[in-house]
Amino acid sequence: MMMFLSPILMRAVAVAAALAALALAYHLWAGHQQDIGRAEVRAEWQADRLNIAEQNRLLLMANARKTDELQAKADKQRGIANAENHALSIRVSELAGRLRDRPNRPDAGSGGVATATGTGAAGSGNASCTGAGLYKPDGEFLAGLAASADRLRIALKSCRAGRQADIETVNK
Repeated sequence: MMMFLSPILMRAVAVAAALAALALAYHLWAGHQQDIGRAEVRAEWQADRLNIAEQNRLLLMANARKTDELQAKADKQRGIANAENHALSIRVSELAGRLRDRPNRPDAGSGGVATATGTGAAGSGNASCTGAGLYKPDGEFLAGLAASADRLRIALKSCRAGRQADIETVNK
């Protein structure tokens, strides 16, 4: 037991205990610093995520405004095209009403040969190529063909106007 009470041994035990206490204190301090570092990194990460979310929100709002603007322009152009198509339908129905009074083309099997309208010498009985002497089926065909061409023209005009509006909106 004497050996345990020797001053050198006591000093060594005291130094070992002090070193163990210092190691424990350092370990606790380092853990605390690590927790502080985690909290700082977490706070920075959350701030960065909030910043990204805010930027996304602003971009979505800007895109929604542009979308609404484009939709309004498209609706306006669609309204114009619908009005033109409605006016065209009225003109076609009026023209069809006027064509009801026209004679039908004579049958080729009735002994006579159907003559082409607008042929022959120009004179009071032949109005040349004005369409005044067209038979009913020919007039209906040409009126339908002209209506189809006008509908295509209206659609092309609408498409070009819509594209131009899109370009102007995107290039703002």
